[in-house]
Amino acid sequence: MFSLGSPLDPRALLAAASTPPLDGALWRLDGVTFALLVLVVGIAAAVLPFAHRSLRGDRHGTAITVALGAMLATTAWLALAGPLWMLGLAWSASTVATLVALGLGGGVRALLPGALWLIAADVALWAAVVLSSLGAGTDAAALLLVVAAALRCALPPAQSWLVGSLYAPTPVSAALHGGIVNGGGILVITQLPLISDSLLATVALALLAGFGLLVGVAASLTRTDIKGRLVLSTVAQMGFMLLCAALGLAAAALVHLVAHGLYKSSLFLSSSDGIDRRAYERRAPARLALSPRGAVARVATGAALPVLALAAVALAVYPGGRGVPELLLLVVVGAAFAAAGSRAALLAPSTALAAVSSALLAAGAAAYALAASLLSAVVAPSPTTEALPAVVVIAVLTLALVVALGVVRRWFPLSRAGLTLQAFALGVGEPRAARFSSRASSMSSIRTPDSLVTSLTTGASS
Repeated sequence: MFSLGSPLDPRALLAAASTPPLDGALWRLDGVTFALLVLVVGIAAAVLPFAHRSLRGDRHGTAITVALGAMLATTAWLALAGPLWMLGLAWSASTVATLVALGLGGGVRALLPGALWLIAADVALWAAVVLSSLGAGTDAAALLLVVAAALRCALPPAQSWLVGSLYAPTPVSAALHGGIVNGGGILVITQLPLISDSLLATVALALLAGFGLLVGVAASLTRTDIKGRLVLSTVAQMGFMLLCAALGLAAAALVHLVAHGLYKSSLFLSSSDGIDRRAYERRAPARLALSPRGAVARVATGAALPVLALAAVALAVYPGGRGVPELLLLVVVGAAFAAAGSRAALLAPSTALAAVSSALLAAGAAAYALAASLLSAVVAPSPTTEALPAVVVIAVLTLALVVALGVVRRWFPLSRAGLTLQAFALGVGEPRAARFSSRASSMSSIRTPDSLVTSLTTGASS
């Protein structure tokens, strides 16, 4: 993330403790592998016991649990694979395990979209393997790798396979979002030097990632069911992770991939408690009344502490920056921590709890900066390419549009733009006929906002 100027370089110590993969070696054992194995083991420790308990009365319960174990085992294989053809074998094995789990758990409605998109990703990856082994078509091979990663990460138009997985039991969703979907990120991070050598592939990766981020944010802001919102937020998160990779920030992409996988799998496993939590919140005492000055002080403190911690680690431990991509990432991460800190401080029932929440978020911001910078020593560096200026422009435009979406959704929900956004977002991931029908209905009633809001509400509740 940042370069070090001190002789006591913690990244050098981490690099010395890692064993980089040798050319032609079947397995890779380095810091990237270690981080990914932590993700897989953590998810397995949570998902497999949960599946064993929750599926005990299901006639396919044992088979689904075995398939989940195979999904996670093949993801670990994917992290350990050295050459591209070995990675392809692990990739296809994880596809088979995923389709078995979707078919047993969700039937045809979950299996069919997954089979179409996941097999298409396999075809793209193996075509890249063949071209790479022949030593021809570097641009074509890199572009095929990008396509395979985008399809596995459920970027549009492939988000329907991840939405269809909602028909499967909760443990399947947790394993998908914590492991299988991350396969696209693993592919890009491990093969980033090859992808970065191609201007076309790098720009395509940035465009697909930016579009996925926009679609995921728009849809997750509108979706009303808990698991559906989690699915579409995963689309947005995968888009952001791949956008970091396109900018050459492989270490930041790896940190985001691991953190999101652990966090999202835990959210899926606890999604069934959402109704109980909402009921508890309604019965809870009213929020502490604050004066305008007190509310401003809380918001400012909650936002400032995480940002200061992030900046302190970046400047004190890692003096100097390498360029615009790192600065852009820090701005985005700082804004995210500031928003979370201000909200947590404002909702805290007491001043002491507000201070504790701000301190915890500050520790999280410092840990993020430290982890990303340490891992940058063991992640294959992305060479500076002629595509970087274009990728930076794409990233800036994407983030500006994300902010615009939030503003429209928050302050102008009944404007023409707001209603169009909701109509589009409600159709994301739905069957094509239903999506076209929804758009036609919304366009026919665009001059009567009340009737359109009624139809959107009815569609969301159904």
